[in-house]
Amino acid sequence: MSQPVASMSQQLCREQHSPGTGLCRRLAALGTAVAALSFPLAASAQQYAPAGYQSAGYELASPEPQGQQELGELSFAAGLSLGFLRVQELGDVHRFSFIPSLVGFAYVPVLPRVYLRPGLRLGYSGLQQAQFSHGAGVEEHSLQGTAELGVQYDAWLVPALSVGGGAQRREIDFMGRGIVVDSDAIDRTEWLGLLYAQVGLGLPLWDGLLVIEPYARVQHTFSDARSLLQLGADITIGF
Repeated sequence: MSQPVASMSQQLCREQHSPGTGLCRRLAALGTAVAALSFPLAASAQQYAPAGYQSAGYELASPEPQGQQELGELSFAAGLSLGFLRVQELGDVHRFSFIPSLVGFAYVPVLPRVYLRPGLRLGYSGLQQAQFSHGAGVEEHSLQGTAELGVQYDAWLVPALSVGGGAQRREIDFMGRGIVVDSDAIDRTEWLGLLYAQVGLGLPLWDGLLVIEPYARVQHTFSDARSLLQLGADITIGF
């Protein structure tokens, strides 16, 4: 804007008066003052005006908007969990009981890269039995179902923290061999509740299609203090 004002004042002097007259000097001084005032006003307008607005030859643009991360999409996964429950036997003897499970998860976005992860598990225990004498022993078989709720952060590695609970249907059978005859005197079926807290660290492969998540779980089974710690891994496929 400063250049047009100065040019107009000089041209007016040339057309109407000689350059040395007092009127021309006053017009030139006025043009210079207007130009000096218009420059900071134009700069201020350029800073605060909306994008795309143009005034007096200056293209005014608003500051660039800050980037915002979008929430992820609702998704699901299902697969197999391989768990090893540490069980205390008589005295100080401990063993690990293999517990395979079917597992399913839903991933609900709540913040950028943060998901709630509700899940269901259905597992079986009884593939491995405690050692007992050749003649007789007790076998345990159980089917357990649990529901859990976790929070996970989606990154190169996927940390997750979950809490859950459920029920376990356990069958106890007395088994006799050789001269020992089977007896149902101590056979029984019982229902037990359980609670657990679990921490895992997932490794996503093939753009997250396959996730392998090793985990450690602290577990409490009501009316059965033998089990406390379970280690394992969830192997799931997303869809």
